[in-house]
Amino acid sequence: MRIVGFPENRDKVPGFLSKKLLEGPITRDVLVDMKTRGLRRRLWYSTLSRLERGLVDLTIRWVDKVRSGRMTETLMRILLKLAKALETGIGRVLGRGRVLAARASELAVGWGNESAFYWRFEQAFCNALGLRVLG
Repeated sequence: MRIVGFPENRDKVPGFLSKKLLEGPITRDVLVDMKTRGLRRRLWYSTLSRLERGLVDLTIRWVDKVRSGRMTETLMRILLKLAKALETGIGRVLGRGRVLAARASELAVGWGNESAFYWRFEQAFCNALGLRVLG
């Protein structure tokens, strides 16, 4: 399958959404799932504009599987916006901690500490950095 869209946007897609979107094309089920989550968390109307909501609703009604590259790109932007709003507080903390752990690990490896490469994979270290316990 050809993955369309900007690479920088695909890297920012949260974990629960990325598998569904990157493994295959955008389907009606993916869109309905995201809309349901947005409505349940009361973020659907506050996060998305009227045009974005209408585009998702029309796609749900008329398309089983999105084939157009431009349409996929547009829906990816909308779903990314919704996914970021749906992300919980602890999800943001863990994401920030992973980024900080990767930076610290890369820096320490550059200084010659070979065992520091595995710091980025330690969950407790990522949590501590995300919560700003260290530093």
